[in-house]
This record gives sequence, C-alpha cells and structure tokens, in this order.
Amino acid sequence: MKIAITGASGYIGSVLVPLLLSEGHTLRLLTRKSPPETAPERITFVQGHLLNDASINRLVAGADAVIHLAAVISVDDRPDKTLFDTNTGGTRLLAEASQQAGVKRFIHLSSVTAYNQAPYNERMDENRGPATTTRYGYDYSKAVSQAIALSCNGNGMEVIVLAPTAVMGPFDRQPSLIGKAVINMYKGRIPALFPGGVDFTDVRDVAGAIISALTNGTPGTAYLLSGEWISLVTLHREIRRIKGSPLSLPVLPLWLVFSMLSLVRMLAVISGGPPFYTRQSVYNLVYSNKKIDHSKAATELGFQPRPFTETLRDTIDWFKQTGTIK
Repeated sequence: MKIAITGASGYIGSVLVPLLLSEGHTLRLLTRKSPPETAPERITFVQGHLLNDASINRLVAGADAVIHLAAVISVDDRPDKTLFDTNTGGTRLLAEASQQAGVKRFIHLSSVTAYNQAPYNERMDENRGPATTTRYGYDYSKAVSQAIALSCNGNGMEVIVLAPTAVMGPFDRQPSLIGKAVINMYKGRIPALFPGGVDFTDVRDVAGAIISALTNGTPGTAYLLSGEWISLVTLHREIRRIKGSPLSLPVLPLWLVFSMLSLVRMLAVISGGPPFYTRQSVYNLVYSNKKIDHSKAATELGFQPRPFTETLRDTIDWFKQTGTIK
C-alpha cells in the first residue's frame, strides 16, 4: 500500500514508520526540513508545510491511504490562533486534497482532549460531546479538527478517527511532555505533586491501532484508544519503586497550586525556559475522565492496551539504554 503521512518525525510517527516498512508499505512523508540526499528504501520525502497547497497535493498524489499525525501541541494558558489555524486548517486542506486525489482511506489522529471530560467519574465513550474550552486552545482545535476530518467521509474516501489518551512508552526521543515528567520524577527533580491524574496508553498500542485502521473499522467513525487512569501520586510511586528508591512527596492543594502561577511564570521568564506548570496543564490533570471506554476499538480494531506497569518499565528501560537516565 502507498501511504502518505504527516507528522512522521513525531513521537507516534517514529514508532509507526518502522512498523509500516516492516509490513512492506511504501511511504511518502511530509517534512518541513530539507530531506536527506539518500532516503531509506521505500520512503520518499516531500518538503513543505501543512498549510501549503502545493506540498500537500504532492504528498497525497497517488496514495492509497493518508495518515494525519501532525498537530501543534500546547498546554499554554494563552489562546493561540496560529495553533488553532494550523491544526484545523491543515486537517481541512489535507482531507480535501486527499479526497480529490482519490485516496481510499484517511486516518486522522485526534485526542481524548477533543471530548468533554465531564462528568469525570462516569463512563466516557465516543458518544460524549466535544470539548468546548477556549476558542483558540489546543483541546478545542482537536475537537474541530476531528469534526472536519469526519465531514470528509464519503465520495470515495473512508475516514477513520483515532483518539488516544496520554501517550507514553519507549522510543521517546525528544522527549515528550510525559517523557520529561517521567525523567524528572526518576531523577528526583519534582519537589511536590498535584492532585489528579490522566489515562495513559502505550505508544506501541496506538501505532498498532493505526495499522489496523488501514483495513479495519467503520468509515466515518471515531475510536477512543485508552489504557488505564493513573494518579500522579501512583505514577511517582511506581517510578520510584522501579528505581528502588522509595520516596513520597507532598501533594499540594489546588488553591496553593493556582496561587503560585504568577511566580512560576516569572521564574520561567528569568530562566528562559518553559514554566514548570500552567493552569491548563493542571486542569488536564484535575479534570480528566477516569473511566474512558475503549471497547469499540477493541471490538472493531483489535485494540488491546498492555498493562500500565509494563509501559512504564519499558519507558524507563529505554531512557536508561539511551543514557537519558542512569
């Protein structure tokens, strides 16, 4: 199968591409950087931007399937119109170009944040309403992007949307925000914990679901890819258990967490780095659904998430092997 991919250099893409190659697919990858002079066998690079018509048309021409992974991710508290326009406009341009090019299947990677998380302790499935947060925020951009992708189902193109929860696992080269949290907890750089937690799913299981969606699933349908909801306290405890160095940390009350935001921002400006946390990142922990149901993906895509403890141990082992932690 000839497959065009956006976001192939990202975390999920870096795990997905080798799996697709191992199954004999031919890949065309969108890249913003200058492509290498010699590409690996069965890989072609198309240099361009997600909002550039010409590069998108070159990317999807002759493709049997398109996998849309690219998105701008942010937990910044400030509305970001550029982020919103890139995520939504890029999805629209890519989906419409794919349809016009005769692409048979279009797989859009969404996010659990595209859905309204409340009520937080009640079962959440694909029928849950969309996120209605800040107009130009990341969550809302994913909700709109998902709707755009699904609206392009038909006229010869089958659209499948996959919405994973917080992605964790090995091969996290950049690393991701979650990878950085694991590293900092392992190294003892976290002075205190916040209330709440998130649902984690393994990057390898997400990649497997994407491959399954190339030939399985109901067109015009979204699938939640969830694993297990884990509190920050449990995450920290399991990391320290794996390290063999038990250490408990205080859990700050929310009023104190929010009252320190101005100080956190000021310290970030002084250091020149990102803030230790933002209001949005705390909201993501405190207001996350604890009962996300992936049974639809299990039935139709064969999605079977591995245990969280296996994912965490493999993540730490990979960081050890790469010298990120010792």
